[in-house]
Amino acid sequence: MRALCPFHSEKTPSFFVSPGRQVWRCFGCGEHGDIFSFVMKIDGVEFGDALRALAQKAGIELKRQSPFFERMQTERKQLSEVVEWAARFFEKQLAESKTGEAVRQYLLERGLTEESIAKWRLGYAPESARSLLDFLKTKGFREDQASRAGLRVLVEGQPFDRFRSRVMFPIQDQNSQVIGFGGRIFGEKAKDKTIAKYLNTANTPLYDKSRVLYGLDKAKLEIRKQDHAVLVEGYVDAILASQAGSENVVAVSGTALTVFHLKILKRYSPNLFLSFDMDLGGDVATRRGIDLAIGEGFSVKVVSMPDGKDPADVVAKNPELWKKALEGVKSIFDFSFDTALAKFDKTKPEGKKAIASSFLPLVKRIPNRIEQSHWISRLADELEVKEEDVAEELKRLPEEAAVPVLGDDSPLARAEQKPRKKLLEERALVLLFRKPSLLEELKDADILLFSIPLQEVLEGMKKNPQLDFKTFETLFPQETTESLKYVALRAEVESWEKEEDEEEQALEFKGCLSELQKLDLKEKLDTIAKEIKRAEELHDDKKVKTLMEEFQMLSRNFHLSH
Repeated sequence: MRALCPFHSEKTPSFFVSPGRQVWRCFGCGEHGDIFSFVMKIDGVEFGDALRALAQKAGIELKRQSPFFERMQTERKQLSEVVEWAARFFEKQLAESKTGEAVRQYLLERGLTEESIAKWRLGYAPESARSLLDFLKTKGFREDQASRAGLRVLVEGQPFDRFRSRVMFPIQDQNSQVIGFGGRIFGEKAKDKTIAKYLNTANTPLYDKSRVLYGLDKAKLEIRKQDHAVLVEGYVDAILASQAGSENVVAVSGTALTVFHLKILKRYSPNLFLSFDMDLGGDVATRRGIDLAIGEGFSVKVVSMPDGKDPADVVAKNPELWKKALEGVKSIFDFSFDTALAKFDKTKPEGKKAIASSFLPLVKRIPNRIEQSHWISRLADELEVKEEDVAEELKRLPEEAAVPVLGDDSPLARAEQKPRKKLLEERALVLLFRKPSLLEELKDADILLFSIPLQEVLEGMKKNPQLDFKTFETLFPQETTESLKYVALRAEVESWEKEEDEEEQALEFKGCLSELQKLDLKEKLDTIAKEIKRAEELHDDKKVKTLMEEFQMLSRNFHLSH
């Protein structure tokens, strides 16, 4: 089975599934695994969650061994039902109540469409004190369950709905299950400056704002496809940006960007576009979030909004302005550089100092010396000072923890990092899997050209050419087994795509062995050269002579093989 890969953008399908082997692999980006790892990667979940999701789809009931775990799961399921019914209640209030109609008009005026209102399940929490609690009671839920779900509060000992007179934004997990809410004040209460404009569900067994990104359930596949996530601040920002075509947009929900948010996003892409208030000097939370993103290995870019507006305002005014802003993204270094120059007067000594103080700490984080030199040169040119002086100021800054900047941890990059020897070994094995009769041409000396784990595999195949692939997992370590899974699937794919040409396969196999022999000779020559150097340092003339003779003999063989 062949398809377009869901883990990177491509035009020619390179994603293969082998039903017989129960494995999958993309030969474009290198991602691979079984059904469990596919769900883990595509949904960004742990093994246990993947197992439960697959069991549910297959109609299989998993047995629990821990009574505590079973109680916890039972409680989570009950709370999930509570918040789901609450979401339905809020949706109905928006659709059918008199005030709900006013809220709907407000949302439409903000630029939201009816489709977006339905897609994002927006709702309305009435002004009355207990409307939700009374509704949940009719559905068989207790008030303590509403409290545990973050929907009930006590005021002077009396229970009330936590959300009242608010536009409701259900917050969903990566499987689109409602786990909490964000509510924006609406109506007369919006005029009361003592009431918080936004109110979020407090942390519950279902919801932890430091680990949840609003809209990720809708954005995760598009983030993979476009290989970057767009991060905004508000719920409406996310909805309108998505409505304008940026379906890879997510928002933080009532908190600053955390390392947990970043680790979740990193599962989908190492590239992050930031579109919110970028006061790098004054906003400590923003600067910390950027530092965290760089520390997690993200390539960070900034989406600058016209006139400093929010994405929601820009999209509502003209979606094309939003698209243009996305096309004009700047790296965090370019943005920080331009911001510092615009903020201070570079013609005055104190301005030059302020610009350097603002920008150089970011340059300090760049591990690549060439890239550092680039920014040192640009800063020196702008400030009309010597590069040596800028470099000296950079050295004076306190050393910070080394973090990767613009690091490439993408699957495509990982796929290209295999050493030549490993590539040759894999190719030889693919040919052997396709044509086991080639084993007859494999001599004992040839087997020694392979890495030790593969020597064991080849010896086993020579003894039993019909060795069942499924027995590999019981015979060899996990790392070796993973390599063999790749080889087996690669061979299977080639069998589908290419007509068998036994003569061509035999020639290619001999070519692989020849190249492996050259690499082996080169490695031996390098080792002897180092030993000669050590012997010369020890003035061991006898050993030097012996090693030189061995080196010359191997060198002749090496040149003859070329």
